[in-house]
Amino acid sequence: MEDDNSMSERILRSLETIVNNDPNLKEFVVVPAEANTKNKSPVLYEEHNIGLESWCVKHIYRYAYLELFEARKLLLKKKLPFNKERSLNHLLIGVLLINPDVSTFWNVKRELVERDVLSVNNELLFTKLVLSSKSKSNEAFAYRRWLLNRALAKLQKNDMRALQSLFDGEMSVCEMAAAKNANNYHAWTHRIWSFETIGHRMANFSVLILRELEFSQQWLSQHVSEHTGYHYRQYLLNAVRNSKKITCVFEYYYSKVVESLGLVNENDPKDILTLLLGKEKSCKPLEETNNLINSFSLLLFDLHNTVDMLNSIFPNHEALWYHRRYLLHHLIKTAYEYHGLSFKMNEKLDDVALHGTNIVNMENSGFSDGEKQPKLFKTQPNRVESSLFYQSLVKTESEFIKKNLTGALHLARRYEKWLQFVFCMKDV
Repeated sequence: MEDDNSMSERILRSLETIVNNDPNLKEFVVVPAEANTKNKSPVLYEEHNIGLESWCVKHIYRYAYLELFEARKLLLKKKLPFNKERSLNHLLIGVLLINPDVSTFWNVKRELVERDVLSVNNELLFTKLVLSSKSKSNEAFAYRRWLLNRALAKLQKNDMRALQSLFDGEMSVCEMAAAKNANNYHAWTHRIWSFETIGHRMANFSVLILRELEFSQQWLSQHVSEHTGYHYRQYLLNAVRNSKKITCVFEYYYSKVVESLGLVNENDPKDILTLLLGKEKSCKPLEETNNLINSFSLLLFDLHNTVDMLNSIFPNHEALWYHRRYLLHHLIKTAYEYHGLSFKMNEKLDDVALHGTNIVNMENSGFSDGEKQPKLFKTQPNRVESSLFYQSLVKTESEFIKKNLTGALHLARRYEKWLQFVFCMKDV
C-alpha cells in the first residue's frame, strides 16, 4: 500500500504538471470528499479548472510543509543544489493553493525568481489561480505586485503594447477577485496600485480613466451596497482632478450635466463654470481649467445621474448616502477653490465627515430628534453661497431628502442633520 509521503509527492507532481502546462487555467477549488472511495487520483482537471478532493489536503499540506522548511534552511545557506531548487516548486504550488497566507512560502518563491529558477510570467499566472480560490489573500496580491515591479523594470521605455497587456491583466484579476468576495478591500487596493503604477505610465491615460469610470459605474449598479466600489470611484474622481495628463474635456459627462441641469449647451465648456459659479477671481491655465471642468462635471454627473438612478432602483442603501456626502463635500470644495476661497466644515461636530466612505453618526454627536438643536446664525453669503450652483444644490438636496422620507426615513433624517450642522447648509 502506498504510504502518505509517496502519495503526497505524486499528487503534488500532478498539480505541478497541470499548472505548468496550461496557461489558461481559470479556477482552483477544494472539492468536499470524505475518502478516496474510487481509488483514483484526487486531482480533478476539466475545462481549464483544477479541483482537489478534500480528503488528501491535510496529507499533502503536512508533507510539503515539512519538506519546505527543511529545504529553506539549506536555501538560506546557499547549500541547496540548483536541481533541488527547481524541485521546490511542486511543494510550493501545493501549500500555497491550500493556504496562501504563509509569507514564508511566498518568500521562497521570491528567492527562486531572483535565481531565475521560476519565471515572472508563470508566477503571475499562478497567483491568478491562487486568487481564484482565496480572493482576499493579501500575501498573494503583495507577491503579484513584487512580480509586476520586476516586469516593469525590464520593459523598454516605449513598449506601450506590453504595458497595455500588463494593465489589462491586472484589471481582469482585480475584477475577478472583487466579484468573488463582497467588499474585497485587497482587490480594490491592488486595482488602485495597478492604475497608479502601470496606468500612469501609458500615453492613453485619458482613455484609460474614462474606461475605468465606465467600469466603476457598471460595478456600482450591480453592487450597490459595497463601500469599496464607491471608494474606488472616489479615487478615480480625485485622479481626474489632480492629473496633469488630461488635456481634453470629457464631453459625455459635460453634456449629461448640461442636460440634467436644464442649461443651454454653450460652445465653450468653460461657460458652465461661469454660469454656475460666476466669474472666477483670476484666470487659470487651460490645463487646470479643463481639469476643473472635468472634475465638476463628474461630481455633478454622479449627484444627478448615478446616485439618483441607483437610489430609485435600490432604495435604502447606506453606502449610497455616504457617496452623496462625498460628492457634496467635493463639489463645494471645488467651488470655493474656483473663487480662491478656503472651505471648512463644522469641525467641532465631527472631522471624519470630510471622508465620504466614513459614517457620520449624528446621534453620537449629541443630536437626536428629541433634543434641542444648536442655533444656526445667519451670515452674509459669500460668492459660492450666492451662486446659481449653490442655490440649485440646496433645492436638489431638499427634494432628495423629501423623496426618501417614506422609504429611508432614518437615512434621510441623518443626511438632513449632516447637511445642516456639519456641512452648514442652512436652508435645507
